[in-house]
Amino acid sequence: MHNWKSQQPDQARYISFSEKRLKETISAADMKKAMDQLTEQFMEARELIEDARESMETVYFSEDMAEAQEAVQATLDQYQKLLDQLSENQRQDVLRTIGLRMEELKAQEQALKDAVLESH
Repeated sequence: MHNWKSQQPDQARYISFSEKRLKETISAADMKKAMDQLTEQFMEARELIEDARESMETVYFSEDMAEAQEAVQATLDQYQKLLDQLSENQRQDVLRTIGLRMEELKAQEQALKDAVLESH
């Protein structure tokens, strides 16, 4: 004889977890909109890094570098915020679509910092 009552709490817990997980995800349209916005932020941050690189050893460098770092950090923060809102499948889609861009942004910022250290 099988005791079905012992499984009911587990099923209730599973349903509760599933419902919670569904509430944490965002719609495909919202996800695309967020990725488009991140792509724009990425391009702007990359331009600011290039501006800072071009202004090295000028009076403008300090300000350009600060703007670039702020843009990079804001982009990466927004990226992490998006990832935190997604289901695992959505997260994998975002990582495949724009994850490499975010890594590239980190690498470009680090390359600029390294260039500054080498120039002194």
